[in-house]
Amino acid sequence: MIKMTLRAAFASCFVAGIAYASDGTVEEDVGVADFAAGEDAYQSVCKNCHGPNAQGVASYPGLADKDKEYLVERLEVYRSGEKVGPNSLLMIPHAKDLSDDDILNISTYITTLSD
Repeated sequence: MIKMTLRAAFASCFVAGIAYASDGTVEEDVGVADFAAGEDAYQSVCKNCHGPNAQGVASYPGLADKDKEYLVERLEVYRSGEKVGPNSLLMIPHAKDLSDDDILNISTYITTLSD
């Protein structure tokens, strides 16, 4: 009887843990970024306007102080062709061919530049 009670208690705790982890209180994993691919893409496509350390150049905004979620969202909007700011017409052509992985990789790389 005790073994059965212990098993039931363990099962209840296990199920409760799974329910807690899946109820939206834990941040969703959006994938694993490829740092090297993000660096390569940033250096070849983004650096000329946003600077080598994403600090911004002239009218092109700095990105190093932005969080990954903001960067991902903004690149997805540009990829869709939506105009959301004064530089949209410049950004849309750069973002239109980016895959979800490209966006994640670039955004993750940029967040390392603020350190």
